[in-house]
Amino acid sequence: MIVWLVVNLAYQVARKPTELFFPVSGALAKTPRETWRQYGPLFHAHATSVITAELLAALAQVEGGGNPVARTHWRWRLTWNPFRLYEPASSAVGMYQITDATFREAKRYCVHDHVAVEAGPWYDPKSCWFNGLYTRVVPSHAVEMTAAFLDRSVARTVERQRVQSATLEQKQDLAAVIHLCGAGPGDAYARHEFRLTRGQHCGEHDVSHYLADVNAMKRRFNRLASAG
Repeated sequence: MIVWLVVNLAYQVARKPTELFFPVSGALAKTPRETWRQYGPLFHAHATSVITAELLAALAQVEGGGNPVARTHWRWRLTWNPFRLYEPASSAVGMYQITDATFREAKRYCVHDHVAVEAGPWYDPKSCWFNGLYTRVVPSHAVEMTAAFLDRSVARTVERQRVQSATLEQKQDLAAVIHLCGAGPGDAYARHEFRLTRGQHCGEHDVSHYLADVNAMKRRFNRLASAG
């Protein structure tokens, strides 16, 4: 049993190296005031017209408690694969809990002068630079990728579903749904006039509760921003 635990731990760390932050991860969690004080300049620097600084702060607080190396819990499952018996519940990493799949997509984008931009030729001054070096546990990288990815995702969803009249609040709720659930549920949410289905869940999360938490935290960060 001990041998299996050691081998399994080594295997899981090889698959998800950020698990090595486990000893210090809890100590890096922050209160909303601490999150705003430490990362407020980053939220403002990478905000767009839709993905505002307060929304970026709210998502960071709800998802990872302002912890740049936040990790998921581990869980047991019934399987014949010895390396799937006990493992991280998700590939999500960092204060935005960005999964592997989202990370591969999000690092194609960046923010220039509060506008989301897609990676292009290295010689194009309007393109993104050095995105291949981005990582989910560096706060500036995580904030920029999240802002750019959600801004572009919301714009594409609004265009696909022909809801150009959507308000800023609706677009920000859509961004939160996409962040939690992905593009498919985001399309359905916009198509249904920005209404969730009764009891809608994404994974282990009740989406209506998640949206309520994000909006409550957004209001709190609005107050912190107003207080200076």
